[in-house]
Amino acid sequence: FRVLRDDDVLLRRPGSEVTTYRYDDGSTRNVVAYDNGTTVETIRAADGRVLRRLRRLPDGQEVVLFDDTQAAETVVVNDLPQVTDGANQGDGNYRDMQDVDSLARALAAAQDPAVDRRFSLNQVRNIRAVRKLVPVITVDTITFETNSAAIRPAEAEELAALGNAMRRAIADNPSEVFLIEGHTDAVGSEALNLALSDRRAESVALALTEYFDVPPENMVLQGYGESDLLIPTTDAARENRRAAVRRITSLLQSRN
Repeated sequence: FRVLRDDDVLLRRPGSEVTTYRYDDGSTRNVVAYDNGTTVETIRAADGRVLRRLRRLPDGQEVVLFDDTQAAETVVVNDLPQVTDGANQGDGNYRDMQDVDSLARALAAAQDPAVDRRFSLNQVRNIRAVRKLVPVITVDTITFETNSAAIRPAEAEELAALGNAMRRAIADNPSEVFLIEGHTDAVGSEALNLALSDRRAESVALALTEYFDVPPENMVLQGYGESDLLIPTTDAARENRRAAVRRITSLLQSRN
């Protein structure tokens, strides 16, 4: 199972103007215009997969955040550096680095220099070995209740350092892209856990946007269900009901 989610959900904020163009092959182009003069264009395939996103800034500058309309070379997992959990510089728990500078350094840690290629967004989302090439920050200040994707107000407030670090990074480089991951424990069915984890990723992204003004177009979301347990147990474990953040910019951009 995997989730094919509507990546435009976050973009439709109050006051935005949304225009959708539909084409004969079933693909669509959504244009979201904001009050501040920014527009975001997203192209989706006929099956709903997001293919390309462009951010047009108020000064007219155009930034392509990702582009899966261009061919990406096949990923051979065995040819990638084999990164163990926690081995990346920048890997860590949010609780241990709750100041903006520490988080900024962790988020900015680059992929392995031996990997001299770009990946498609689809490859980043769906191939664990690709995601592990960049550091992950486990948002351990939020541990969801069983069968819930709700974030308590106090937990949302604790995201301040992360939100400020992400907003600062995007202000410095408008092409930054962050993957927000959702995870569950192993209690319940695989399909339900996958859907629940996706809602958890969306809850965290909404909190980052609504509380700390992180541009939603610079985030992509994905739920991974019970496939990546921190604690390997089939019992209920609060630590497994979590979210995580990766800066995936270096994976999406060509290094040639």
